Amino acid sequence: MPQTLSRTCLGSSNSSSCSKVATLLLLASCSSLVAAGGGSREGRCSGSGYMSVGWSGMSRDKCIERAAEVQKDNSQCSFLSYSSSSQPQQQSQFCLCFKDCSELTYPSKEVWETMNPEEAKATSDSSVSATVVIAAIAAFAGLLVVTTAVVVCYIRHHRRIQADASLRDASGVAGA
Repeated sequence: MPQTLSRTCLGSSNSSSCSKVATLLLLASCSSLVAAGGGSREGRCSGSGYMSVGWSGMSRDKCIERAAEVQKDNSQCSFLSYSSSSQPQQQSQFCLCFKDCSELTYPSKEVWETMNPEEAKATSDSSVSATVVIAAIAAFAGLLVVTTAVVVCYIRHHRRIQADASLRDASGVAGA
């Protein structure tokens, strides 16, 4: 990354190119740090043998927490299907516990995800610390990119001053 930055900035006569390259590299660094969600699959468990454990206004995290409690209490929620789509939300049928899930369905105009509620809860519980770590890494990467850009721009400036001094010395010697 720093080599690309230095080649681009050192070879450019445009002084704003360093900041543009630094910005692009910072964005690339941050976007590569986005974590993917783990353990959930797209779709809803099929069948009508489910238990709705959601209520109006319940968040996704609360749904996962409630489903994990149900599974812990009576083993009736090995699979959780959750939807933020409007129709299941309006009908309070968006947080569904299933004991078994051999097949997933994909209801029209609805988005569903299915997961193991205990694993999802563990992931959700650790997501705060993971977010802090990712933010720290992103901040460090950004600082590294900005520092590299400043150093490279300083080197360019210093080389230009040396080149100008050499030209002045050469013209002074030629004029004597």
